[in-house]
Amino acid sequence: MTATLTTSGEAPLAPPPLTRRTRLPAVMIVAGIASLPMLMPAGLAPGPGNTGLPDLALVGVTATMLLWAGTRRLPIRWPFLIPTLMTIIAGGIAAVVNDAGALTLVKDLFVLLWAVGIANFARDTSLLKLTLRAFVWIGTFYAVVMIVGFVLGIEALSGKQIDGERAMFTFGDANYASNWFICVYFIARASRFPETTWKRWMVCGVLLTAELLTGSNGGLLALCIAILLGYLFRLFREGKAHHAIAVGALAVFVGGGAVAVVSVVNIQPLLDQASQASPILRDSIGRTTGESTNSRSTVLATTIQMIDDQTHPWGIGPGQTEKQMLVRQETYVREAHNDYVAAVLERGFLGGIALITLVFALLLKCVRIARRGALTGEYARLVPRPELFGALIAVFLISGLFYETLHYRHGWAFFGLIAALDLFGRKGTA
Repeated sequence: MTATLTTSGEAPLAPPPLTRRTRLPAVMIVAGIASLPMLMPAGLAPGPGNTGLPDLALVGVTATMLLWAGTRRLPIRWPFLIPTLMTIIAGGIAAVVNDAGALTLVKDLFVLLWAVGIANFARDTSLLKLTLRAFVWIGTFYAVVMIVGFVLGIEALSGKQIDGERAMFTFGDANYASNWFICVYFIARASRFPETTWKRWMVCGVLLTAELLTGSNGGLLALCIAILLGYLFRLFREGKAHHAIAVGALAVFVGGGAVAVVSVVNIQPLLDQASQASPILRDSIGRTTGESTNSRSTVLATTIQMIDDQTHPWGIGPGQTEKQMLVRQETYVREAHNDYVAAVLERGFLGGIALITLVFALLLKCVRIARRGALTGEYARLVPRPELFGALIAVFLISGLFYETLHYRHGWAFFGLIAALDLFGRKGTA
C-alpha cells in the first residue's frame, strides 16, 4: 500500500539527533501539529471549501519535507497512496456523472499529505521523538485550555456550543474534538510519555476529562472499547492468549447482558435524573434516547433509501449527501454521519471498495508493528506499546458508525505515525 517517487535503492540514513539540518523540519512539525485543531479558532468561520489554518500549515509541512528529503537524497514514501487514489477515482467518476463534488477530491489528496509528511519525517527517529512529544504536550495544553475555559465560562477558549454545554474547543464540532483528545491519549500511552508514571497518568487524566466535556457518546463508546482492545492486544503480544480469550469472553458476556437489560428496562427516568444533575450529562448521556437517537436513525434510514434509489452504481457525488437531501425535501437534512454509508452513497461501489482497501492497509500495518519484537531498537524505545495504535484505529472504525471520521486531518497525521513504524521501524525494512 506504499509507493516511492524515486527509484533510489539507498537505505534510510542512520537517524541522527536534531541538528541544524533538522531544525526547520522540527519547527514545521510542531507548527503543523499545533494547527490541527485550529479549524474555527475563537469561533471564526472556516474558509472556502471548509479550509482552515491546518491546510495552510500542511503546505509548509509538505514543502519542508520535500526539501529535507531532497537534500538527503532520500526517496519519498507515499503510504496509503493506492486506497487514496481509488477513493479519488471513485469520487471523480461520481463527480463527472453528477456534475458535482469535484472540490472534495482535492481534500482527499490534502489529507493524504498529512500521512506522507509525518511518515517521511519520522524515518529520522529524532523527528519521530519530537512528533510524538509534540502530539502529547500540545494536545494536553489544548485540553487544559478547554477545561479552564469551560470552568470559567470563557466560550472563546472552551468552544462551548451556543445551544448546549458540549465543548468543541476550536474544532467547531464536539465529535471532532473528542476524537482529537482520544488520539492524543492513545499516543501518550503507546509512547509511554511522559516517562514518569504519575506525570503520564496526570496527562491521561487531563485528556480524558477534556474528552468527557465534549459530550460525545460515540467517542466515549469507542474509547471504552478501544481501551479494552488495547489490553487484549497486550495480552496477545505477551503470549497470554488464553488470558486474552477469557477477558474478551467476559467482556462480551457483561456487554451483552447490559444491552439486554437496557432493551428490557425503561432507563429513561434514570437518564432524566442524570440530565437534571448536570448540563453536561444532559447533553451527553441524556441524548442517548429521544431526539438525538431518532435523528440519527432518520438520517441512516434516509441515506440507505438514497442508495436504493440510485439508478447507477457511481454514487451521488462526493460531499453531496446534504444537498441531495434538500433536493428530496427530506424532513431531516444532514450529512451521512456514517463513514461506511457515505462512501457507498457518494462514491458508489468503487468508493466502498476504496474504503475497504484503506481499512485493510491500516489494520495490516498495525498487526505488523504490534508483533512482539517487530520494531528495531530506537523505534521500540520510542513506541514501547505499538499495539495501542491498533486500538486507536478501532476508535476510528467504531466512531465511523456515528459520524464521518476518516477525513479528519489529525487522523491522517496519526496514520502517518503508523506508516513510519511499518516502513522504517520494523526489522528487515532498513
